[in-house]
Amino acid sequence: MNNFIFTFFSLFLVWFSLSYPLTNQEIIFGLILSLFISVLTQYYNQKSKSFKIKSLYHLIKYFIVFLIELVKANLNMARIVITPSLPISPKIYEVKTELKSNIAKALLANSITLTPGTISVDLDEDTIYIHVVEGEKVDDVEGLKGPFEKILKEAFE
Repeated sequence: MNNFIFTFFSLFLVWFSLSYPLTNQEIIFGLILSLFISVLTQYYNQKSKSFKIKSLYHLIKYFIVFLIELVKANLNMARIVITPSLPISPKIYEVKTELKSNIAKALLANSITLTPGTISVDLDEDTIYIHVVEGEKVDDVEGLKGPFEKILKEAFE
């Protein structure tokens, strides 16, 4: 229970410091969000029994790789927008994932969506349907997962 309370107050303190000055609505939303994340964290910690420092290392690595991929995708989308002919050829691809954890699958799908030019349309069991702006230039459908899947597999499995 002490872990839960510490997590809740830590999250709310971060929320408070990042959102200052706060209105009543923001305080209520911050409390609800902090409570929700604390409950999820408590549930996850009870299931996994022990914290793995290796997972933290992989998640930090994932964040750095994600930022690099995000910059590359933004530059690519800027090139597309600046090009007068707008060379787009949208397509939807079906990509299989080897991830077993639902959290890892959700992170992978969200990472794909957050990088400009791609959107995860659907996540069905071990298949992600991805909409790509430049579909003609996709040589490797598995490459749409980027380096994300490998790192998430190491972190969550």
